[in-house]
Amino acid sequence: MKNLTYIQGAMVLSITNLVTGSLSFYFRIYFSKHVGAEGVGVYQLVLPLYMLAITLVSGGITTALSKIIAEYHARRQMAAIGKTLKICFIAMTLWSVVLCTFVAFHAEFIASFVLKDGRTSMSIIVLTPAVFFISISAIFRGYFYGIQEIGFPAGIDIIEKVIRLAGMILITDRLMIYGIAFACAGAMAAMTAGELMSTLLLFLIYLWKKPRLSKQPSMSSLSIMKKMLGLAVPLSLGGALSTIMDMISAILIPERLQLAGYNSAAALSGYGEITGMVMPLINYPGIVVFALTTTLIPAITQSHIGNNYGALNKKCQDSLVIAWSIGLLTTVFCVSFPEELCRTLFNRPEAGKLLFWTGLGSAFYYLYMIQSAILNGLGLQREVFNNIIFDLLINVACIYLLMPIPWIGIYGYVAGFFISGIVIVIRNIRIFNRLDYIRIRYDKVLLKPILPFWVMFLTIKLINFLLLSMGFAYNMIFSGIIGIIALVISLLWNNVFTADQIKKTLLLQKSYNSR
Repeated sequence: MKNLTYIQGAMVLSITNLVTGSLSFYFRIYFSKHVGAEGVGVYQLVLPLYMLAITLVSGGITTALSKIIAEYHARRQMAAIGKTLKICFIAMTLWSVVLCTFVAFHAEFIASFVLKDGRTSMSIIVLTPAVFFISISAIFRGYFYGIQEIGFPAGIDIIEKVIRLAGMILITDRLMIYGIAFACAGAMAAMTAGELMSTLLLFLIYLWKKPRLSKQPSMSSLSIMKKMLGLAVPLSLGGALSTIMDMISAILIPERLQLAGYNSAAALSGYGEITGMVMPLINYPGIVVFALTTTLIPAITQSHIGNNYGALNKKCQDSLVIAWSIGLLTTVFCVSFPEELCRTLFNRPEAGKLLFWTGLGSAFYYLYMIQSAILNGLGLQREVFNNIIFDLLINVACIYLLMPIPWIGIYGYVAGFFISGIVIVIRNIRIFNRLDYIRIRYDKVLLKPILPFWVMFLTIKLINFLLLSMGFAYNMIFSGIIGIIALVISLLWNNVFTADQIKKTLLLQKSYNSR
């Protein structure tokens, strides 16, 4: 993956992420169809705890380690690489063992008094080994990203997802007869098996590709730890807050919905619909944006440190256009086919209304993600952290205050998602406007792409109407394809993207001016 622009690198990562994301998405579809909305709700109660544990043991380590390894690798300081990896292995092993042991021994308490559903205790115990394996694999991934060997961890991600999916399919049906608690624990066991295999494969490849250590002097252990913590802690705190938000949602949503008149099963089903069905659909196109944030941060840093403000502004503007366009694409599909998507994928057409309204905020959500990557690249981690605080406060306020209102209910979550996205995007625009070296044309970023997506939306509606009148069975697929063709033509005609840009990106040509 060397000598690629940040957009080309993002495209390569996106292809891998689309494969793994598709496998994960199929996992959710299969699981929701076999355990129902209530089973998905129980699974989603455990998932934030799982993500919090991962954040506590390895949050920020991969990104921080990849930056440090890349620095040492460029200077050919192989002894420093070896020493850094050794210190990370020791520290991460000790910390993850302590945390996982604590969680496993307090599973009953966490299930009953934190998650407030005793059925989750078995899943909590089963997931703790997966957290340990992830903490170790995070070190290997940081090493491979640092030496720009993206293919190895990307390929292993696919293997891990295949093992997880296969294990889940084999286990879920057999355990569902014993109840939702066993089915969810089986899904967690499949996840643990996948992470174990992923860690083993990464270790074997590391043994093959590990650096040849020299006798040259390296930094002291204290200096390495100080440098690592200085990079990893801010990233971990941000990730921990986001995960805490998910846990707060898991606790608050069913409780507040019951105040709105939902019974216990309906409240858990509503939580399962929004977090296990609607949000995965909203996040699925974001695979491209997630990959772009990975490659954008070092690209922004490189231009900023080198005082190359022309390239810096071009990278900011191009990445914002891409994120906004993917968000608008998500909005068009969610608004055009809400019930059809939920019926086809989850056998839950009644979740379509939630998908419709949530989809309206997806463009701001993706724009916020790219703005955060730019701020991180510029070294403005405090602003990113403040954004996470704002996001958490707005969402909690909407869940707490709006959900108990009977005519709002679960849509309080949607309101929080929509309001926080808009508020934080506007806040970030104000931050960029205060920086003398940032000059972003928001008319080109925000306004110019809107017309092509209106063309797409109207085309889909027209084709869909004609096909429905003829009784065509596959109207969603056919009208969607015609809509995408109309979109591409409109994007090129409106000069949002040029044919030359698309060609050079797809062919991985080095002359594309986005390095």
